[in-house]
Amino acid sequence: MVTLAVAAILLAIAVPALRVFIQNNREDAEADSLLSSLDYARSEAVKRDANVEVCASAVDTSTTPTCSDSTAWNTGWIVATTGQAPTVLEVKSALAGGNTLSGTFNGAAVTQVTFEPNGFVEAAAGSGLYNTTYFTLCDARGAQYARDIEVSAVGAAQASPKPGQTMTGQALTCP
Repeated sequence: MVTLAVAAILLAIAVPALRVFIQNNREDAEADSLLSSLDYARSEAVKRDANVEVCASAVDTSTTPTCSDSTAWNTGWIVATTGQAPTVLEVKSALAGGNTLSGTFNGAAVTQVTFEPNGFVEAAAGSGLYNTTYFTLCDARGAQYARDIEVSAVGAAQASPKPGQTMTGQALTCP
């Protein structure tokens, strides 16, 4: 009986901690996946001497991958060359666990990030503006555990080391 009581107490403590561990690990893996895709797109743009974009996926990636005009990146994303005959270089599947991913540039939602042959991020819609693109990855726990991924105008991508905060320490908000 004592053994069962001790086991029940240990389970009551361990199960919630395991759930948090799984949620944290899922968010870290999804943030790392986006960072990897952004770095890969930048590298390919320089290597190919051509524009390469990372865009929100229109459909489940098990079918023909295409970019969407959606600002919700939850369905996954695609890395592809741009131009007359785009080539898909990488496909990432939908986010797990009901997580959400959204991006902004100068306060407006983004559907893609395009890297130029010099590795810089293309100016938004021909505006001539170069600025940082911000991605926010959220799960059911809210902004306190959200992840911030930023792509600078020169194409460097990085994630905030602290959940719930931007690279400069400001609090994140989730949609």
